[in-house]
Amino acid sequence: MTAQQPLSIDDRQPILSIVTKPRETIRYTLEQKDFSYALYVGAIGGFAGGAVSLAGTPYQPEFSLGEIVFSTFITGIMYFMISNLIVAFLLSMIGSAMKGKGNFKSLFQALCLTMIPYIWILPMILFWMQLSPASFFYMEGMTGTLGEVVLSYIGLFIIVLATIWTFVLTIIAISETHRFSKWKAFFTFLLASLVSGVIGAIVLLFLL
Repeated sequence: MTAQQPLSIDDRQPILSIVTKPRETIRYTLEQKDFSYALYVGAIGGFAGGAVSLAGTPYQPEFSLGEIVFSTFITGIMYFMISNLIVAFLLSMIGSAMKGKGNFKSLFQALCLTMIPYIWILPMILFWMQLSPASFFYMEGMTGTLGEVVLSYIGLFIIVLATIWTFVLTIIAISETHRFSKWKAFFTFLLASLVSGVIGAIVLLFLL
C-alpha cells in the first residue's frame, strides 16, 4: 500500500499558488491552515478593497493622504469582516438547502481567500494615489494631463481585472467548500447577494 502523496501546494505561498491552482489552494488552506490565517488574509484584503474603492472618488483636501489611507485601513477591514460574516451565513444557509456540504466557518475562511487579487494590486494602488493623486482621485475643476489620463485608464483596467478574478475565485471557493458544481455555486452566490442587498436596503431605510 503506497503512502498518500501530499498536495502539491507550496505551504509558504498559498497567496501565490492560488493563481494557478485556485481550487486546490482553497481546499489545502481550509484543511491545513488555522482560522487566524484566513483572518489575516481577509484583513489585508479588506484594506486593499477599501483602497481600490477610493479610485475615482472626490478628493477631500481637508484630509491628508495619510489620514485617508489610515481611515480606509480601519473602515475597509471592518466593512469586509462584517459583510463577510453576513454573506458567509447566507451562503451556508442557501448552500445547505441545495445539498451543499460547507459550513459557516469554512465559507468565511474561503471568502477571505477570494480577496487575494486585491492584495496583489495593493502596492500599485498605494503608489498610484501617492505619486499621481490627480489621476487616482476625482479633483473638481482640475483637468488631467495626457499622461495622467493614460495612467488612470491603465489603473482602472487593472482594477477591473482584479475584480473579475475575485468574482471567479468566489465562485470557485463556494463550489469547493460546498462540494457542488460551479453553476450551483453561482446561483447560491446570486441568491445570497440578492438577500444581502435587500437587508442592506432595509438598514439604510431605517438609518435615513
